[in-house]
Parts: sequence; C-alpha cells; structure tokens
Amino acid sequence: MSTLEHIFIHTQDPLGRVADRIASTVGMKTSVGPENAIYLSRPAQCDPSREVGGEVALNYLAYPSDVPEEQSLLDAYEIMWDFGYTGRNRDIQLTEARKVFEQLSAARLWPAALVGGLDSLVAAWDPNLGLTWFPPGTSPDAVDSPAWQGYLAHLKA
Repeated sequence: MSTLEHIFIHTQDPLGRVADRIASTVGMKTSVGPENAIYLSRPAQCDPSREVGGEVALNYLAYPSDVPEEQSLLDAYEIMWDFGYTGRNRDIQLTEARKVFEQLSAARLWPAALVGGLDSLVAAWDPNLGLTWFPPGTSPDAVDSPAWQGYLAHLKA
C-alpha cells in the first residue's frame, strides 16, 4: 500500500509535455529533480503554507495481461503521477487529489484514473464515458473489474 494518491494518465505524448500541460491546467509549477525526474507542485488549497504535488513518471507498475484474473485497470495507463501533501494528512491529501482530478477531467486532456494508495480506485474519466466516482474500496484489480471494465475497453480501443 502506498501512502500517496496516484493519478494515472493514458497518452502517448512525451512525459515532459504531459507534465507541462498538467501544470498549466491545474496551476502548478514544474521542477526537475535528480536523474531528470519531473515534479509538479503548488500550494495546497486547504492550507497555502503546505504544498501538494509529486513526481510525474512513466507507469513503471504496468504489467498488462490478457488473463482476466490478472488484469488491472492501472496497466492500461502510460503515465503515473504520485500525488502527496506535505502536511502528511491522508484525508486532506485525498481531498486535494480529488480537486486536481476534477480539474484534469474538466479540461478533457486525456483519459485518467485517480487511485488512493494504489489499492482503491477513486475515480476514472474518459471522453466517451465521462467521470465516474467509484464506491469506497473499489479495487483497480480484477476482483472489481465489472466496475471499471468499460474504461479498460475504451483504453484498449
């Protein structure tokens, strides 16, 4: 289980371009860290003395499988944005991540999914299916595939 929230993005665009578009869409600044890692950050809306954001990277967790019992919605996304809050409060962190996800969905840039701690699918957006907020505890893995199968089908189309 991760202590971060994660926003997964489906696009073939170069990583730097994706980070720049996210930054301009949600009002974040871009910075480059060690090994050319790309980070986005901005003051938290709930407490401007704290920051939200994190690293935007290729989805190194993806392990696509055609075996239904091994499928995960997350395998269909090329980009993964680790999203944290410097105040170290998970409830505030998730609230901030939800706000950013709503902004990204409204901008209609790319299909995306918001996942809490890598084990709870919070929301997904696709231009054809719209935005879905999933019930708490919905897994992005095969056990709950009926809930998100439509999103996976559109990502693979």
